Amino acid sequence: RETGDTAAVFSLTIPFPLFNNGKAALAQASSERLRTEAQKRVTAIEVDQAIARAQVDTANAATSAATAQGPALAAAEEAARIARIGYREGKFGQLELLDAERTLAETRIGAVEALLNYHNAQAWLERLTVRAPDLQGN
Repeated sequence: RETGDTAAVFSLTIPFPLFNNGKAALAQASSERLRTEAQKRVTAIEVDQAIARAQVDTANAATSAATAQGPALAAAEEAARIARIGYREGKFGQLELLDAERTLAETRIGAVEALLNYHNAQAWLERLTVRAPDLQGN
């Protein structure tokens, strides 16, 4: 201060990896590999569960479709046929005929919806289980 001189002090640090050998990077890569393997196992379990649910849904929908198209539909068709004949011959009133036709229509709608549910469940199962196309043309 007495002479009025000005000075600046600076330092420079250069790390030399003499004792490191990349252990931190190796540990991080190992952790990433373990995390990826765990995620792969979780995904495989989730896919297996989705396939199992789709198989159950398909089986249930097939049973419902078979039931809806079975005896109930045949009975509704027969009741409507008998009601038409009876109405034509004057044995049944219009109300009985309309009731039989309404029952037949509702039964047919139920059968179509059950069949639709079956085909949707089957398509979902196929979507989950079909092999992916080979993009290399083999």
